[in-house]
Parts: sequence; C-alpha cells; structure tokens
Amino acid sequence: MRKLTLLKAAGLTAAVAMVTAGCGGGTAATSSAAMTAKTTVSIMYGFGGDQDKAFRVDMDAWSKANGITIEYQQSNSFEQLIQTKVASGSLPDIAIYPQPGILTGLAAKGKVQTLDSYVDVAAVKADILPGFLDAATVKGKVYGAPISMNVKSLYWYDKAVWAAKGFEVPKTEAELEALITKMKATGVAPLCYGMESGSATGWPGTDWIEDYVLQTGGTDTYDKWVTHDVKFNSPEIKKAFDVYTKLIMTDGNVYGGAKAASSNAFGTAFNPMFDAAGPKCYMGKQGNFITSFFPAEVKANLDSRVGVFVTPSVSGQSPMEGGGDLAAAFTANDSNVKKVMNYMVNDAKFGVAIAKAGSALSPHKSFDAANYPNDTTRNVAKLAQAATAFRFDASDLMPSAVGSKAFWTGMVDYTSGNKSLDDTLTAIDSSWPA
Repeated sequence: MRKLTLLKAAGLTAAVAMVTAGCGGGTAATSSAAMTAKTTVSIMYGFGGDQDKAFRVDMDAWSKANGITIEYQQSNSFEQLIQTKVASGSLPDIAIYPQPGILTGLAAKGKVQTLDSYVDVAAVKADILPGFLDAATVKGKVYGAPISMNVKSLYWYDKAVWAAKGFEVPKTEAELEALITKMKATGVAPLCYGMESGSATGWPGTDWIEDYVLQTGGTDTYDKWVTHDVKFNSPEIKKAFDVYTKLIMTDGNVYGGAKAASSNAFGTAFNPMFDAAGPKCYMGKQGNFITSFFPAEVKANLDSRVGVFVTPSVSGQSPMEGGGDLAAAFTANDSNVKKVMNYMVNDAKFGVAIAKAGSALSPHKSFDAANYPNDTTRNVAKLAQAATAFRFDASDLMPSAVGSKAFWTGMVDYTSGNKSLDDTLTAIDSSWPA
C-alpha cells in the first residue's frame, strides 16, 4: 500500500522516529538452534494515523493476555529505514511491508525467514483471496502474509443522482461504454478523474492500467508484466491502454478534461460528483480508501449517499487488483515471535480495531463483517471476497525506478498529450533495471 502511505503522509504528523531494535531486535540468519522465547517482540511498519492507533489496540490486549510486550517501531520513512537496518544488522523481529518488492528483495538475499517456519501457510492461503500470497513468494517459498488489504477495482457514484437519471450499474465493459454514452448525452461528464499527488503524481493512472491489464490479459499476463517478461510496449499491455484511451481520453468523458488530470488532486477529484448545485461528473474509479477523502457531509451519510461497483468485466472473469500490508519475520527460532506472527496473519480475530476505524479491510474470508463501520465498507469487503483472483498492485511489485518513477511520469506524459503511446511505453521499458 505504498501509494496510500505516501498520500496519507501529508495528513500525518511529520516526525519520524529513528528507532533501533533494542531489546526486541532480531537476527537475519536462519538457525537450527533451540527455540527461544523473547519477552519483548519488536514490530516495524510504515502506516500511521488512525491505522497505527488501531493496530496498537488490536495488539495490546492480545499481547498482555499472552505475556508478551510489543515494541512498536513506526516510521514514515519505512522503505528507506528498513534497508538501513538490514545493512547495519539492527533488525526488528518482524516488519510489515507496504511494498512486496522490498520484502521479496530481502528474502532473495536470505535476510528474511520463510513463512512456513512460523505459520501454517496452507491455513493462511485457505482463508485469504486467491493469489494474495504470490506477492510475497520467491522461488516457490512464501516469506510474508497480509495483515490488512485494500482493493482498487472499484467505481464510485452518487446513489440519488443515479436513481434520478435512471442509470444502472454496468456488469460488462460493453455496458459501461453504453452508460458513458448515455451520461454524455445529459451534458455532464461521465467521469471524475485526478492524478495529482505531489511527488507521486501519476499513480492513479497506473492503477487504471494495472486493473485493466488484469481485466484484459488475466493473471498470467499480469504476472509476466510485473517481471518484465511481457513488455509495456507489447500488444498484451496495449489492450489495457486501449481501454484507458477510450474511457479517459475521449473528449467530454472526463470533467475538466483528461489533459488537466495531472493538476487535479486525486483526493478532491470526486467532489464535483456531489456538488449541491448538480453533479459535474457521474462516477469515478478509485480504491476503497477514497471514501476518507469525500466531503464531510457525504462521509457522514456514506451508506445512503454513495454506491460502489466492481470494474465491469472485460473477459467474463472478475479479478481484483489491490494492495495491503505484509508481515514477515527476521528473527529465527523464537516461540513468542511465532505467536505474534500467527496472531497477525492467521487469526481472523486480529484487525477488529483496524476494521472499526475504517482504516483497512481484513484479508481473511472468515473475518466478521459486522466489525466494519458501515454497509459501504461491508459491501466492498463482500465484492473483494467474490473476486475470481487477487493481484497486488503491479507498480508496487516492479522495481522502484519503474513502478514509482517511469510508470508514474509516463501516465502523466501520455494523458496530458506530451508523448505518444508508443513513446511513453518505450520510455517505461527503457527504465527497467538491467
């Protein structure tokens, strides 16, 4: 969930605690030594704000009952700090990664314990969305598992406006295109869209492409694209860009025009949909976290005001793209580290406080949906559980030079009309590390 972490950082307290592992510090080496039992287990993570507070609530009662002290190591600079700690050998016992690429990179170097050394992987796999563990798998070995998730294959709309206009939720791509035509005929732009996000400008565009690569090419193409076995400038990926071009870049489809999307803040881009004087656009595509950015009066009446539907199927399947926070252990052979890992990744009772705060969804199918704060969130969770497959955000899996640089800027260049599609895709391909 790197993108969401970057976005929320602007609304969080900026202080960064340069924590050290201290008495909870871990070791990276796999060992056949006898089990130890630490009284203090350190956990390092990057999420902040309400999710951090809720995470501590979820952990504190359980840890007290089990006689374990949790040392919380929150850092808004997690991505950089975890690398520094690995280099220095000053490791936490457990780290929670918003970017699978960092986790798998460390796992490939032998710095992380395999998940099966602490957790029943088969049990975890049976209770989460199919494909989620693939994001933390290296050469057939699983190294991490999700403690939370978000989903991105979603469209949002104003229920009252749609009812008044007679709009119906589309179930296929053809129905979506027909709906857009009907919407344009009313003189209002069908889509709300913004890509501006400070230094991360462009990421909403990558989410569009990622979702439609999954929709048009399926999981096999998606997985090969993530590893660059399928290039950006290939017929398979161009199919997703064809959908994006048709929906976003057709004149009149986007409020304010597609070329202006890179200067339209993603967080407020949907607000015109709820304009009291009448909607300026009818729907927008974004992850479940977008509800936290809606106007106050909309958030206060979320269930009655807002509707949501999954990306209409292109192929007859209903795959889901999203993200999450993945937990993995550095410390080997410790019974209390094992208990903590099992609670976070293999116990559907974990995450109740996080769910009630509306901070994230539980990845567990068996999680009690009554814990979510409203019907809208419960509906999103239900839609996610109905997915035929789940794939982690592709740009978070790609090397950072691609996923959080060239791909982001490429979406801005193409959408704004500064570069042709072929030039954009060739530039992204060229950014891939040797």
